[in-house]
Amino acid sequence: MPDSFNAIILAGGKNTRMRGRDKAFLEIKGKAIVEILIEKFRPLADDVIVVTNSPRKYKNLNVKLVKDECPDKGPLMGICSGLKASLSGYNFITACDTPFIKISLIRHMIESINNYDVIVPKIDGKFHPLFGIYSKKCIPVIQEMLKQDVLRISGMFPKLKTCFLSRQELEKFDKNLVSLININTMEDLIKAKEIQEDL
Repeated sequence: MPDSFNAIILAGGKNTRMRGRDKAFLEIKGKAIVEILIEKFRPLADDVIVVTNSPRKYKNLNVKLVKDECPDKGPLMGICSGLKASLSGYNFITACDTPFIKISLIRHMIESINNYDVIVPKIDGKFHPLFGIYSKKCIPVIQEMLKQDVLRISGMFPKLKTCFLSRQELEKFDKNLVSLININTMEDLIKAKEIQEDL
């Protein structure tokens, strides 16, 4: 277990598939997703950081707010900006549209850190990079990628000590893998409201 641990929520997207509605403030069971996430992370993390280019929207949430160093570089820039602002060596990073995250699964990931730089799920050959633990050792690798305009998050995995979590391991803590559900469209939101999971 690391001595300190932070949570970083990426909220810098343009919400194009959501017709401009800010995904962080979509409501599930009467509560904004970003508020659900902050509540979940509070007992776990020393600090909760929100990476956003609209900090005024979040000023009442009592979290650390960080802007992307360079806008329009996608979530890779969000990860870099969040890691640089964090005072912890290890950070759980997620997008602002993942309401059903299981804290028991994140605890398991924290306990699995050992000497890894990155821990992310890989299911049926597909990475889930916005549900992962990233160490500050990722920063120089990400900066080099950004300099070369290589923006795919998975591009860093071969260059770092990366642990991939299998479906089988994830299902021990999250039977239906609801932690990986994110809400990109209005249709996703309608489906999410029908999911019978505790928040």
